[in-house]
Amino acid sequence: MDKYDIHEALPFKLMVVLGKMNKILQTKLDQHFLQFDLTSTEFMVLDALWTHKKLPIQQIGTIVLITSGAITHVLNSLIKKGYVKRSQSEEDKRVFYAELTEEGKKFWINFVPRHQKFMRNLFSEFDQNKLNQLTELIKELGLYIMNR
Repeated sequence: MDKYDIHEALPFKLMVVLGKMNKILQTKLDQHFLQFDLTSTEFMVLDALWTHKKLPIQQIGTIVLITSGAITHVLNSLIKKGYVKRSQSEEDKRVFYAELTEEGKKFWINFVPRHQKFMRNLFSEFDQNKLNQLTELIKELGLYIMNR
């Protein structure tokens, strides 16, 4: 490289490649979720509620990395669709919980195999070993950057 050292250029190249890959992946996921009348954020909230069963609303925002205002909007949308219900804590009236409704559980059980098939097809060119390596490297990079 003429005036730039390779070690200076690689982090920039990595940032560009990861940014483009993220945009492409997000577009594919958005198209996929649209078939199920979901947004990617709604998907993450449903996944968190399926995994944890019942969560304080504030904690959902922390898990899926969105603001309290955004979580309110997403939960209202999922409540309107019949997938989620909100309840107030008996012990502390300031705390509200969210959990999947029966309809939400049925939706999730029907959705997950289709989503898994979509993801398998999306990454079908990579064997399990490569996917594991890539996952671990990205996790390591994310933790490193987060702690800088």
